Amino acid sequence: MNTTNEIAPRHNHVFVDYENVHQIDLSVIGAKSVNFTLLLGANQTKLDAELVEKLMEHAASVQLIRLTSSGKNALDFTLAYYVGRTVIANPSAFIHIISGDTGFEPLIDHLRSRHIHAHRHDSFETLTFTGTAKTVTVPPKAEPTGPEEPLNRVLEHLRKNVTNRPKKKKTLLSHIKSHLGKDATDAEADKLLDELQKGRHVSIGDKDAVSYRV
Repeated sequence: MNTTNEIAPRHNHVFVDYENVHQIDLSVIGAKSVNFTLLLGANQTKLDAELVEKLMEHAASVQLIRLTSSGKNALDFTLAYYVGRTVIANPSAFIHIISGDTGFEPLIDHLRSRHIHAHRHDSFETLTFTGTAKTVTVPPKAEPTGPEEPLNRVLEHLRKNVTNRPKKKKTLLSHIKSHLGKDATDAEADKLLDELQKGRHVSIGDKDAVSYRV
């Protein structure tokens, strides 16, 4: 699990689809800057003792939600409800859904279209936080060493500027070109945009509208 420097207490909200993901990273529960919600299906009646102890130890920052009835996508809809409540209460929250269910992607895309920072993670292994209890040592920034460096610079800037990203393809190309340097060509900017699309970091929709998954 990767981390970045802490910015605000409990700014990250983690929602776990326990019907889909059973391996829980216990270090996330109770971590600074993290609220943790575990959602169980109606037929899930057993939890690991170590997990229960961790939940009880950090009850102030934990929610345990167990459905009382089962049905198709019942847990998915319930999870979406709690995400919505969180966003209303804290529009600047960082939303993390832990589930291998790709059916959450339309919800993620919609949240991002509303300038909400949201991600779905297949497991805790890909979970990245903004603000945790862990100390991070940041190495000195290396000089550009290869073709991936401009791409990484652009991605880093987009991730840091969630509410101020280019909304149109033309504007995004200008943004990319500025990161490539004053001698950059339109062809180089087009190539980097193509790399962003191939990596599924951005997509271009109707009327050249840009959506992000960074």
